[in-house]
Amino acid sequence: MRLRAFFLLVLLLSLVSTRGVAQCQNTPNSGACFKVYDAATRQEVTALCAGQRFRLRDCSGRPLDPEKVYYQLGTATLCTGFQPGDTLTTRTAPATAGQLVITQNTNSSAGTGIIFSRTFTVYATPAPTFTVQACAPGTVQVALTDRTYDRFTVQIGADPAQNVAAGTTANYPVPAGSSSVTVRGSYAVTGLCMGTATQPLPTLPAPVAPQLTSLTGLNAGVQFTFAGLQNQYQYVLEVADAAQPGGFRQVAKVPASTTTYVAPSAPASGCFRLRLTDACASVGAKYVSATGCAVQLAASAAAGRNELRWTTGGAPASFQISRNGQLITQLNGSATNYVDADVLCGSDYTYRVVAITGAVTATSNEVSVRAVTGSPPPKPTLTASFDLRNRVVLTASPSPAGSQATFRREQNTTTVELGTAPATLRDSTLALSTEQPACYTALLRDACGQTSAPSAAACPVILTALEQEAAGQYAVALRWTALDGGRTGARYQLLLLASDGQVLRSQPVNGLEVLDLAPPADRQVLRYRVEATTSAGVVSYSNVVQIVRRVRVTVPTAFTPNGDGLNDVLEVKGQFLTKYLFILRDRNGQEVFRGTSRQDKWDGRIRGAAPVPGVYVYRFETTDETGQPVVQNGSVTLLR
Repeated sequence: MRLRAFFLLVLLLSLVSTRGVAQCQNTPNSGACFKVYDAATRQEVTALCAGQRFRLRDCSGRPLDPEKVYYQLGTATLCTGFQPGDTLTTRTAPATAGQLVITQNTNSSAGTGIIFSRTFTVYATPAPTFTVQACAPGTVQVALTDRTYDRFTVQIGADPAQNVAAGTTANYPVPAGSSSVTVRGSYAVTGLCMGTATQPLPTLPAPVAPQLTSLTGLNAGVQFTFAGLQNQYQYVLEVADAAQPGGFRQVAKVPASTTTYVAPSAPASGCFRLRLTDACASVGAKYVSATGCAVQLAASAAAGRNELRWTTGGAPASFQISRNGQLITQLNGSATNYVDADVLCGSDYTYRVVAITGAVTATSNEVSVRAVTGSPPPKPTLTASFDLRNRVVLTASPSPAGSQATFRREQNTTTVELGTAPATLRDSTLALSTEQPACYTALLRDACGQTSAPSAAACPVILTALEQEAAGQYAVALRWTALDGGRTGARYQLLLLASDGQVLRSQPVNGLEVLDLAPPADRQVLRYRVEATTSAGVVSYSNVVQIVRRVRVTVPTAFTPNGDGLNDVLEVKGQFLTKYLFILRDRNGQEVFRGTSRQDKWDGRIRGAAPVPGVYVYRFETTDETGQPVVQNGSVTLLR
């Protein structure tokens, strides 16, 4: 019995002790005080560094026995657990960052302990992060990427350290004999916590001026060839521009690893150079290539001759003219044109002009010309009609042997050249609009390259359709633009099409609009097309428009399979239903009926058994004519 009472007493004291620890607080109005000093500098600190040695000193002014002044380090104020060794006043901060609570326990005059604590922030001191970028000899770029510290110094070799703001990227001179970069990071709040990192000082070889050896004009831009590029440096392609400081502006950055570079945005007649630079932009324009000026060539065919004209910004010693890859003549550097009379009608020729200078070879863009002679081809007649895929089929006639037709589209004051074909071309890029209808023209080019006058404009019919109600009845309103803008006096028929393009119904129409009051009730998708016939008997078709009507599904909410002939079966009704899946389940989730067509009906029996009254849930699934899924869920009540 006494033993049991003893254990109860121990348990009670333990609970009291635990509660006391959890609620430990500083002794109020105690006058207790202590300060913390860095062990190495003896400087008072209000924050600590990870792993820092520090000393504790009482500052209460009371006559205390040092052997009875205890200190504990933890995450909260401590009232218990003080040991004889806790009187040591030189301690080490934790190795990890965070909050450190230092609790002092001293005796009062009454002989009871006085608790006093202070909270210190412990700062980590990792090595600061930074990058070093080599520049031309004598300069280095240092970028501070560290996000831990808020104060930094940068030291190049043995030079004095420089204070630098966080996030700074700056260039520094490199003293002779320097081999490293040292960055020190510290916290403004402590003044003592510091991390240091050192990286070797990268070096670059002495820069050498790059070489621009050739440039060649392209249909879009200029192609350049370089030599003598150093992988350790950066290069900028520049074009002469008197309005810019230094007389040049940047065109593109050129990889140091390349020998051939295409600049799509380079001006076709500019004068270019390649400039060496580095990350510090420390060399200016000291290392640049010779300047090369592009040659821009144009050519045209005249009766029995091809005429070449060119421009260049340079002053070459001479020009070389090549035809089909073969040199045909050389001219002096002041020439700006050349006539090639050694040509055959209908033959294609390609020309280039090469400007010969001391350092850079400049080759013009390539120009192709077909030699011509005789009378031009006749003005064609153009027909524009949509096919079933809503592409505009353009047909130019007549089409003399060896000729090619060039087709253009005009819409909303914009002209687009669509391409060239012997007689027929399809335009699949037209944006359909009745407000801004498109018209087309064509011209013929014969084997000698001579061109006809452009055809009269051909404007296909643009059809639109809109669902609406007329006197409470479903109808489709159709409107269209006049064929050829009304120029050819066409008559029109409205066609209703099947999905394969077959004509289901045709209806002569006067004017440019009609209201279809009787669209087929069994077709979900209505497809319309207008057939236009000119006074000359030429037939043209409009685009195909579709009206997609919504699939309608109706499932009764209840039925009574009692044999009275009224509502005895459950059946799916609706509009535009062909194949579908209708599944009915009982309250246990068991399938009791499945239907796939409107002929499938349920009389309430389950595997031949009599109908069971209750609520059944269904799921209806189908895919409409356009491929879109249709899903409907609901419930049906079986009544007796």
